[in-house]
Parts: sequence; structure tokens; C-alpha cells
Amino acid sequence: MRPPTKSPNRPAPPNPRRTANTIQNRSAGARYAVQPPVPLGGQGHQIRATLQGTRQVAGSVDMSKTGAGKVFISNLRVDNEHRRRGIASQLIDAAVNTARRQGFQSVSLEARPSDSGISAQALVAMYRRQGFKNVGKSQRGSPMMERKLR
Repeated sequence: MRPPTKSPNRPAPPNPRRTANTIQNRSAGARYAVQPPVPLGGQGHQIRATLQGTRQVAGSVDMSKTGAGKVFISNLRVDNEHRRRGIASQLIDAAVNTARRQGFQSVSLEARPSDSGISAQALVAMYRRQGFKNVGKSQRGSPMMERKLR
């Protein structure tokens, strides 16, 4: 006896795992808005991602001038409940674009995870996708990364 064949007009049964993730993401339904930079004390600025239509901050990143033509990005944070939705990438993009608009020539950062929520390797991979390159190690031993702006 031959096994039943799939009908070309009949869709495959849904993958329960994939369906659950999709439903979970849809049920979260959150959309985010990246806000313009706000001044911090001193030379720095902070960029925040908020839940669209509210003041609730889902994540933020700080940036400060470090020298002639250079900006340093630090303190990238995304609340646990809002992770894996592209917020960190949006915040890094906003910081890079702000630095470019302000005439800076490069952006640098230390790829140092602040908690156990993300590995150092995953963090470095995310920054590489954002166009950063390794340029050495910090005094703490974390990768130092830089992106040239043109």
C-alpha cells in the first residue's frame, strides 16, 4: 500500500510551534516609536524607544562625544518583555543616523553584555549586522567596535 500523497491544492498543516510564536507576537501587538535624542547631563544624549502612543520606555541607548569627529554609544538597554522585536537595532540605527546628521565621522562602542539575557557573541553579531567592525579589546576584555560614517 502506498502512503497518501499530498494534494497540490491543499496547504500543509500548520506548524504548531510556528503558529504559537506568530500568535504570541501578534498578541503582544506592541509597536514602538524611536524618539528624538534628549540631552543628558554633560555632553551626552539618550535615544528612547517607547510603546507607540504612550510614554512607556521599552529601551534606550546613550551617546556621547568622545573626541574630534567621534561618538561613543553606551548603555543599550531593552526591557526583557520587549526583546527580540528589533528594538535594539532601531536604537543603534537612530544613534548612528543622529551622529551622521551632526557631522561625526565615526561611532564606537564596547560590546559588553550587561546581564545574562544576551551572550557576548550574540551582541557582537548584532553590531556586525549594523555595520560595526572589531577594532580591539577594552580594558575589561570586551570587544571594541567602530563604524565609520560617510
